[in-house]
Amino acid sequence: MNDTIETRTPAQHAAAEHLRLLTAADLDAWAALFAADAAFTFPFAPPGMVTELHGREALHAHMRGFTETFDARLVDLTFIATASSQVAVARGKLDGTARPTGKRFQQDFVVVVHTDADGLVTRFDDYWNPLAAVEALTPVDA
Repeated sequence: MNDTIETRTPAQHAAAEHLRLLTAADLDAWAALFAADAAFTFPFAPPGMVTELHGREALHAHMRGFTETFDARLVDLTFIATASSQVAVARGKLDGTARPTGKRFQQDFVVVVHTDADGLVTRFDDYWNPLAAVEALTPVDA
């Protein structure tokens, strides 16, 4: 798919902005991408980890932990065509460092983003490998 800012659908724009703002740790602008009652899911989260969040405030609080724990940058983002401009499917990769350990963090992901008529995210499904984060956060001497 030929992806440029000018050709992105509202949902693709929201997905790209989610990644840009999250990796820049601009959480106030990031939270503004979401509807007040938005849902954010982590379908592959292991037992004991959060699997679903509801509401902009809960999302903001949770993602603060991500930005405080990981220094990450987006190194790849590809959109997969969908039949609706209000649904985006994207795959990509984050690369960075786990702040507590200094270990490298690499994360491949697929996201499915649903937006409303105003372009606000109503549902965000984040398919990622939690073992990559666990490995990066495990001290070298553990």
